[in-house]
Amino acid sequence: MNKDPKQQNTNDTKSVLSESVLSRITHEQVSPMPKWCFTCFNYSIWVLWAFSVLIGALSVAVLIYVGDHARFALYEATHETPLSFFVEILPYVWIGAFIAMSGIAYYNMRKTKTGYKYPMWHILISSIVFSLVGGVILNLFGVGYLIDTQVGRHMPAYRSLERFETEVWQKPTQGRLVGVFSTMDEADVLYMFTDTQEQEWSIDTVELRKPDRELLSSGHQVRVLGTTTDTEARIFHACGVFPWMLNKNPSVADMQNDRKVFLERMYEHMETGDRLKGLEREVFDQEKHQMPFKEGLCAEIAVMKRMQF
Repeated sequence: MNKDPKQQNTNDTKSVLSESVLSRITHEQVSPMPKWCFTCFNYSIWVLWAFSVLIGALSVAVLIYVGDHARFALYEATHETPLSFFVEILPYVWIGAFIAMSGIAYYNMRKTKTGYKYPMWHILISSIVFSLVGGVILNLFGVGYLIDTQVGRHMPAYRSLERFETEVWQKPTQGRLVGVFSTMDEADVLYMFTDTQEQEWSIDTVELRKPDRELLSSGHQVRVLGTTTDTEARIFHACGVFPWMLNKNPSVADMQNDRKVFLERMYEHMETGDRLKGLEREVFDQEKHQMPFKEGLCAEIAVMKRMQF
């Protein structure tokens, strides 16, 4: 019986292919890999994927920490607009890290044994969701604060929230100080204050309320808002004293209260300024005298012009 020509051609082709493959294996000295190598490779890819997701979660934890603090920050005291504050405070390093880790996680997942079966958007979204959920959980345990603070203290190039707050609040010429109370002056009137630059200041507290003076004299690091009345003598007229929120992981309640006190103080100074201006117009303008009050300076500081009452 004659053989089918098509089947004969197929067999010849297979024979040639087999010989070619065997020749290449012999020439390149290829040897089969044991199954455990493939298993280890697959597990290593999963480990890399998990590591990428973890780094993404750490990035999210820092972003949440910074975002929470930014919501309750006293941004009117340091920036012209809320937008300029948020643009400056955003941790772009961690935003970039989150985006990069999401991409790496996707790439690693595609390399797993079954990764090719899933659509790209399934893998990408699942990696992002795992990072987001992990970041929320980590932030609940204070990991975002810990990472941001410690990296900032040990890496000079990294601008942590703590460093950012120190830079924007330690500006005496713009009416802001950060430091601690040291002692009273000889007349027991002015509060002697040492800022973060080791400069001694005399703090005039005539417009401070009792809680502000108590906080100022507590010995804890604080932020002082006001105006410099004498640069050479380093005399600072205080309008408000606020706790330094970055020596611990502040709770939402702490930050809410900090902002509430800030707004209350600013409203009070605005009302005082309006009252004294009215008195000046009624009495002193007629005699062409300057208003002889130390009170009222706080109503003229820059933050008052930024806030909408």
